[in-house]
Amino acid sequence: MVCSLWLVWCSSCSHPPTHLLMPGKTKGIYHTVKKKQTLWSICNAYNVNLQDIAEINNIDNPSQIKVGDRLFIPGATKVLYVPPTVKQKPRTNGKPKSTRPKTKPPKIVKHTGTFIWPLKGSIIKKFGMYNGTKHDGIDIKARAGTQVVAAGSGKVVFANYLEGYGNTIIMQHGDNYATVYANNGKQFVSEGQWVSKGKKIASVGYASGSKKTAYLHFQVRRYNRPRNPLFYLPSR
Repeated sequence: MVCSLWLVWCSSCSHPPTHLLMPGKTKGIYHTVKKKQTLWSICNAYNVNLQDIAEINNIDNPSQIKVGDRLFIPGATKVLYVPPTVKQKPRTNGKPKSTRPKTKPPKIVKHTGTFIWPLKGSIIKKFGMYNGTKHDGIDIKARAGTQVVAAGSGKVVFANYLEGYGNTIIMQHGDNYATVYANNGKQFVSEGQWVSKGKKIASVGYASGSKKTAYLHFQVRRYNRPRNPLFYLPSR
């Protein structure tokens, strides 16, 4: 029996289908922001979810975008025309017309504090697009051997070597969340084990084929969809 998501599996599945973790080319286009375009108007034109666009482009405030910025729009096949957002002129009696849109733009949601930082270190690679390939997590630089802790309480569902990720731990949490810890040196937990938040689970390892760069690759997933970890971790 094959499970549809590695977050939910049956007793006959010995391991979650970790092939779903493997990165690949993500189809989409880059939209260059023009004058009087907003994040909401761009999302409307492409019929895409504002939260998804915010996370993949590392935007936590719509006012961040400016003319000339290039936003990646996953799934889009061509650059579309985005009509400029124009404020209505005031009425002749001096009272301004309501500028409230018919549909209120959704807010970018940050679930800050859902998880804790798995270690202290500088981020050397963010969530997002790099040369056509989507980076599904963040890379946190630290000295080799630095302690890695569980970002939340949960069950270890995978603790082994994974092609492309090195020594990897996957933890399942409540509310259909999961966290991934990869490029580990040593691993101190086993599959099926329950681990409390903040408990040591691994140590930082070196990048494959290198003895100069050591880092942790960390992912947050929900319903097996990779989310931007910076939207779920405490602000620094």
